[in-house]
Amino acid sequence: MADTTLSRKDRRAKIAKASKIYGIKGQESLDLHEAYRALNQNDVKRAVQLAHPITKSHPKSVHAWVVMGGAALAQREGKTAQAFFQRALDFAPSDTGALVGLAKSFVLQADPYEAVSTAERAFAAGADEIGLARLYAELMSEMGRSQAATDVLAPVALRLEDPTLCMRLADLLCDYDETRRAAEWLERAWRIDPEVEAHRIARLRAMVYLRKLDQANKLADELLADPSVKDRDTVIVYKVMILRTTNRPEEALKVAEDHEFASPARYSEMRGVMANILQDIGRSDEADSAYLEGVHAGGTNLKIAKAYGVYLMRRGDFENGATYYAERFEKGQRGHVPYENSAPENLEQVKHLRLIGEQGIGDQLALLSLLRLAPVELDKIEVSLVSDKRFVKALADNSFGFSVVDKKDFLAQPQVLARNELVYIGDLARYLDANNTERKQGAWVKPDAARLKHLRDKYLSLANGAPIIGAAWASGSILGHLRSVTLQDLLTAVPEGALVVNLQYGDRTADIAAARKARPDLTILDDPEVDQMTDLAGFFAQIAAMDRVLSIDNTTVHACGVLGHPDTHVLIPTGSECMWYWGETESRDPWYGNLNLYRQTVLGEWEEPLSKLRQAVCP
Repeated sequence: MADTTLSRKDRRAKIAKASKIYGIKGQESLDLHEAYRALNQNDVKRAVQLAHPITKSHPKSVHAWVVMGGAALAQREGKTAQAFFQRALDFAPSDTGALVGLAKSFVLQADPYEAVSTAERAFAAGADEIGLARLYAELMSEMGRSQAATDVLAPVALRLEDPTLCMRLADLLCDYDETRRAAEWLERAWRIDPEVEAHRIARLRAMVYLRKLDQANKLADELLADPSVKDRDTVIVYKVMILRTTNRPEEALKVAEDHEFASPARYSEMRGVMANILQDIGRSDEADSAYLEGVHAGGTNLKIAKAYGVYLMRRGDFENGATYYAERFEKGQRGHVPYENSAPENLEQVKHLRLIGEQGIGDQLALLSLLRLAPVELDKIEVSLVSDKRFVKALADNSFGFSVVDKKDFLAQPQVLARNELVYIGDLARYLDANNTERKQGAWVKPDAARLKHLRDKYLSLANGAPIIGAAWASGSILGHLRSVTLQDLLTAVPEGALVVNLQYGDRTADIAAARKARPDLTILDDPEVDQMTDLAGFFAQIAAMDRVLSIDNTTVHACGVLGHPDTHVLIPTGSECMWYWGETESRDPWYGNLNLYRQTVLGEWEEPLSKLRQAVCP
């Protein structure tokens, strides 16, 4: 295969260079180089003609086997490609080209588990193949493993600086509500190539997620004023979200109604947003219609189906609500954990039940209470919860008797199990009905006794006879400010001289400093010993050490619920921001049975519930 256009000197130099790259000498090194080029040009026949002889003359040549594997992939011969790539890996176990090819061969053979496992080996070895990264993201999302995928893809995205991959990573993070982290990747996509329309809209999303709402509103208006912007539907959706988040519901509804949508999917999404706004302003009958239209406008919209389901269940329609709520997962995820697994005929005969955690920490605590309603004899079967690692210690002493398995470890290792053993905890909502709501009530978690005693003794010493009151006041979600209050407002329900313990996650130094200045009579403690973001067991013990807890609706109150804390008081927002667990009218919570609820009547206005809270705890 000599190149006759080269001089003898140039040819010798080219052979010497190729020999260093491919590890074999002479003309065959140039043949390998030409084989790779032919493969890249989709000339499969020529690639095979050049590489196949080298597999005979140099059977340990990794490159020859990789070319043969690539040719088999091009012909969609997954099994053959697997054999060739595995042959290459026999000689070079960390070769990135062989690992990338092997992962793709498993995709062709419809073996997603081996595909993602091998892709992870490839990325760990330093592979930067953008096609595999995108394929891996899709497979992991379909398998319900978005969180694990982000951990793997983040360093790859940093190396590649590919804006499309950055945006895909943001979408994966949004799958499990990590919108603040998603914003970082959306911003990165925009910085890499700020002129692309999709990246300009990505920047808008990032601003919304970070609650930079004035900047977001300005950018949305700029995009809508730019005649070159084609995806106006998406911009309008975020414009309406901004207006809703800044508590301008009527303006938001008008913008939504005035826009002519081109995309059925975006129209469907907008109907869901409008349903939320209509609830916020007390027009619930219209909200019902908006949800239904959103569910069906562009085919079943999973997020809206879930939202409609929880809306119905908050109103007490558990049967229809659970049916819509069951549609919250993609078809691929349902293929692994079917809804039918939660049916009575299955639960009554399984020997080992593996509950799959979903949503946030607070939601999981709430949903696990549904075990009291499910037809499961907990004392006769083995039950394990596959969830956040922080639950391993925090739920070690639970009255249901289940063990906790770290979800990352569970997904990283091959598991021998029957598919009918897997049940999403939210699927147990099918057992709710208006006549059995009280059966799920009551504490089922005990805090670590030693840690509780240690913290209680410490706080008693600091309080010097004054009450010990835990406080949580802020939510970090996109719409979190609609359910948040200031610490100073919350402290108006705290008696003079009390010890106030910070139960709020995140850095709240500024909030606490302002509160200390406003209420110098109080001792406000930010205890560095407990960090609920990393130490749920310590956080549960800390809550149990409180005389009283004052909180907005967040993880704190769900922890108080499962611990059975006897003196917990919760500020509840109105409209769609009222979680379905709390119903619509009750002052005693209908989910756990031990929380006192103080409800808003107008979204964004807290004085009425705060006044009722003060009357209840400071008579």
